[in-house]
Amino acid sequence: MVVGEDLRAARLRAGLSLGQLGLRMGVSAGHLSRVERGDREVTPALVRHYEVALGPVGLPLAANGSADDPAWEMGTVDDMKRRGLLSVIAAASVGVATGEPVTRLLDGLATDPPTRVGLPEVRAVEAAADLYMRMDLARGGDAAIAMARGSLEWAVKLHDRPMTEPTRERLCSAIGLLADRLGWATYDQGRLERAARILTFALDSAARGGDRDLRAHAMLDLSVSFADLGRPRDGVEILRLALGDERVSSAERANVHAVAARHCAAAGDLTAGLRHIGLAEEALARAEPAVAPDWARHITVSPGHHDSALGLALFQLGDDARARDRLAAALERLGESRTRTGLRCLTRLAVLRIREGDRDTGAEQARRAVALAADVRSIRVAGDLRTMIDGVRQCGMTELARELTHSLTAA
Repeated sequence: MVVGEDLRAARLRAGLSLGQLGLRMGVSAGHLSRVERGDREVTPALVRHYEVALGPVGLPLAANGSADDPAWEMGTVDDMKRRGLLSVIAAASVGVATGEPVTRLLDGLATDPPTRVGLPEVRAVEAAADLYMRMDLARGGDAAIAMARGSLEWAVKLHDRPMTEPTRERLCSAIGLLADRLGWATYDQGRLERAARILTFALDSAARGGDRDLRAHAMLDLSVSFADLGRPRDGVEILRLALGDERVSSAERANVHAVAARHCAAAGDLTAGLRHIGLAEEALARAEPAVAPDWARHITVSPGHHDSALGLALFQLGDDARARDRLAAALERLGESRTRTGLRCLTRLAVLRIREGDRDTGAEQARRAVALAADVRSIRVAGDLRTMIDGVRQCGMTELARELTHSLTAA
C-alpha cells in the first residue's frame, strides 16, 4: 500500500519541491502537501500522476487498489497496451513524456508506390510541385526543400510501375518541374555544383514529358548555375539549345532571351546581349499568356516577371535608362509571392536612382531593401545587397554605405 510518506520520499529523491511537482501535475502544492502528510487519501489516480512525473514511487499502481477490483485487474494484452498509452498521454499532457525517437515513430509510414500508376498519382506529384513552388517563390528556406525532397523521392519510385504512355509523359513533366524547383532552391543556397546535377536530372525528366516550355525553363535555370560558376558562355550555349525548339512559347522564349542577354553581359559581349534584348522584346509582342502551362503562371507569365528579367539584364549591360524603367515597372506589378525577385529589382533600382542624382529616393529604397531582406535566406539576394552597398559607396555616399552594412550585419 502506497502512503503519503512514500510519495514524499519519491519527490525528494527527484529533487523537486511541492510547487515544482504541482506544476508538472497540474495540482496545487497545498493539496499535495496534505496528501504527503496523510491528511488526504492516496488514491490510485494520484499515485499514477506521481509515477508519471517521477517514476516508480513504491508498489505497482494496482497495489493501491483491491486485488479483486475489476478496475485494476491485469486484463488482456490489449488492456495493458491501452493503460500504457493512457499513461504516456497523461505524461504528455504535462510535458514530461519521454516519448519514442521520431525516426521510430515514422517507421512504417512510408508508402510503397502503387502497383499501377494512374492520374491520381500524377496529380499528387503535380500538387506537390505546385505547393512547393509557391512556398519557394515566396520565401524559400530549408523547410520547403525538405518537403520537395520527400515528394521527389516518392515520385521517382513511380517511374518503374506500369502506366499508359500519356500518363508517363505527364508524370515526367511533373517530376521535371518538382526537380527543377528543388534544383533552383539548392542553387539559391549557394550549392552550385549540386544544383547543376539536380537541374540536369530535372531537364532529363522534362525532356521525356510533353511540356516544351518546362524543358526550356529547366535549361534556363541550368544555364544560370553555369554562369555563376564562372562559365557564362556555356550558359549561352545551353540557352541556344533551348531556343532551337520551335515549340517553345513566345513568353518562355522572351524569358530565355532575357537571361541570355545577362550571360552575354557577364561574358563581356555587350553587342550580343543587346541583340538578345531585342529578340526578347519581339517575342513579348507575340506572347499569348492565356496558353501558358499552369506552373508558368507563377513564374514566366506572372505579373512583372518579364520586366524584372529584362531590367536585370539591361542593368548588367549598362543601359541604365531602360533598366530603370523596366525595374520600376516590375516592382509595381510583382506580387508578394515574388519576394526575392522584388528584392533583386529593388537593390538595382536604388543604385540607379542614386546615380541619376535622386539620392533621397535611392537611399530610401536601399534601406527598404535591407529591411525586407532580413527574413529571406538567399545567396543571390545576399550578393545583390553587397553589390548595392558597393554601388552606393562608389557614388560617394559612404555614410549610407556604412549604415547599410551595419544594418545588414545586425540582422
